[in-house]
Amino acid sequence: MTSEAEFRLILWATDVGALADFLAAVVGAAPLARHPGFAELRAPGVHVEVHADETFPGHPWFHALAREGVARGIGAEMIFRVTDVVAAYRAALRMGAQAVAPPYEFEGRLETSVMGPDGYVFGLWQPWETATSD
Repeated sequence: MTSEAEFRLILWATDVGALADFLAAVVGAAPLARHPGFAELRAPGVHVEVHADETFPGHPWFHALAREGVARGIGAEMIFRVTDVVAAYRAALRMGAQAVAPPYEFEGRLETSVMGPDGYVFGLWQPWETATSD
């Protein structure tokens, strides 16, 4: 059996370092490699690569993103389990993320959503027992 993640995610970014730093600080992704135009991280169950646009001009959205400047994350939400939703939410806001939904309880989970670099939306959650909430 290989240690390879079952799911690999590639994100295109205007600022590779900013998005990689966000993933490390907010979702707890472990940095594996970082070079100009590229970063590689590992979060539980997912291998994440962050690429600068110029690394692959053949990318299907290359020209539209350059021309229109649209949010890259439009139409997708990435959901990560974190150790502490409130701490992750606060870290995201400190890094300039926009709050989509502040932390809330829902069906045995504490959840939140933030919009981070390049318009990527991140759902963050942790197991939560109502009896332990304040």
